Amino acid sequence: MKATPDTITSKENNPTVSVTPKKTLGEVKTKKKAVRASPKQNDECPIFLRKTYHMVDTCEPSVCSWSEDGETFVVKNTETFEKVVIPQFFKHNKFTSFVRQLNFYGFRKIKYCDTIKIDAKLEAETANFWRFRHE
Repeated sequence: MKATPDTITSKENNPTVSVTPKKTLGEVKTKKKAVRASPKQNDECPIFLRKTYHMVDTCEPSVCSWSEDGETFVVKNTETFEKVVIPQFFKHNKFTSFVRQLNFYGFRKIKYCDTIKIDAKLEAETANFWRFRHE
């Protein structure tokens, strides 16, 4: 078998190995630009938001959960969330840092209106809850 630029043969009984021809520097740069111009679908959503979604989705409901309508999420136990949940997904364990990142990505804490207090027991239970929504 005759060796061509696309193939290399050895004197041993090994099969033929295909080799792609070398590309010029201009061709390599063009390819890289093309790859950068078309981002992957996973790269469209920031990693922080993907991690946060997964964190809320898999978290113990007594610690953090989605609201009934799915538009907001509620952190019910900030201490457990800070010490147990956050370190599983991020390099820190500070709730304030997590909230700051949420704010950076357009999430805001929902403030409860104190004008109508229907159930004092429910108000006391939910007083330390943090509810977040995206603007």
